[in-house]
Amino acid sequence: MSSIDLSPNQDFFNEEEAVVDLIPNDAFLGSNSVLSLLAAFDPSFSDLVADFADDLPNASGQVLVDDGLFEVNLRLADGTALTGSFDAPATLRSYADLAAVSDGTVTLSGGILEAAIAADGETAALSEFDLAAAASALVLGAVNAIDATVPLSNGAFTLDLATALGSISGTIDVAGGDLNLDLATPFGQLVADIDFQDDAVFPFTAPVPVLGDITGAVDLNSGNIVASLGPLGDLSVPLSALSGELTLANGFADLAATLPIGSGLNLPVATDIELGPLASEYVAEFVQDLEGTGTLTNGILDATVASPLGLFETVFDVVAFTSQGANFFAGIDGAVDIGNGIATASLTTPLGDINDSFELTTLAPALETPIAELI
Repeated sequence: MSSIDLSPNQDFFNEEEAVVDLIPNDAFLGSNSVLSLLAAFDPSFSDLVADFADDLPNASGQVLVDDGLFEVNLRLADGTALTGSFDAPATLRSYADLAAVSDGTVTLSGGILEAAIAADGETAALSEFDLAAAASALVLGAVNAIDATVPLSNGAFTLDLATALGSISGTIDVAGGDLNLDLATPFGQLVADIDFQDDAVFPFTAPVPVLGDITGAVDLNSGNIVASLGPLGDLSVPLSALSGELTLANGFADLAATLPIGSGLNLPVATDIELGPLASEYVAEFVQDLEGTGTLTNGILDATVASPLGLFETVFDVVAFTSQGANFFAGIDGAVDIGNGIATASLTTPLGDINDSFELTTLAPALETPIAELI
């Protein structure tokens, strides 16, 4: 009977004896799937994980999690034992220790990010990383994953959403021909004013008493809803008079609202907006307009970025952020039982309990799927 140890390099992941050699490079930052991300650290470990995912549907056993320490004890159909452990908090704290001795410079221009980093006597350069494309793909996947109903009043959406990164609350005002954001996010307050493009026009058809069906459009660029009322002429009403709700699912936004047009008469407005690609396009163009420089000193990034919204000055503590990730994993406990091609999870996490099952045949394809599509 054979036995396979799935643990990563034990010296590397031993918190007391950790010697961390990770230096960010193009392969790491340009990775777009879980397997390619692992390959940037250790190609042999990435291959081991891929083989493990292929064999897992035929395995039985359990993965125990205690304060973020993952202990694997599985057996394949041929009797091969799969064992190993991975201490996620200790690993992230090792990365935080590395960040604390990292220095360098960062520049962003036309959506292209470049950097030169020195850490613990080693240096690395990142050249021509397309941040605009990466941000665009990330936003596309994130928007496509949203499933919520958002109330609309006087042309403004009121958000109160829970996400994997934390809560997002505040308002998104689309009246007046521009996009006004006033949001509290896990990364801080986001206040912005962005002009809509000329093609931000979404047609609709609505039934109106006496007149029958009329055609119109939600014109975000002009800040108006326009419609043809036949013999009564054309109608133009500001979006600030619009109320209803927006249902988000699978990257689409279904608007169902009413617009008062006088004397107790309301015009129903319903339209579908393919929000994912639209948001992705706006983010890409926004990032392409950014110009900035930053310095990394002992894991603290101090950056100044000029944008169409004005000048942003920010300080980002890489060490603290990585340490927060370690604390997050330290709050995970429970077990994942594996058998008959099914994984059944019973876990407690800082974001809430996870009690669910999924087919293990979906794991291998997921490892090769772009990360943005998995969010």
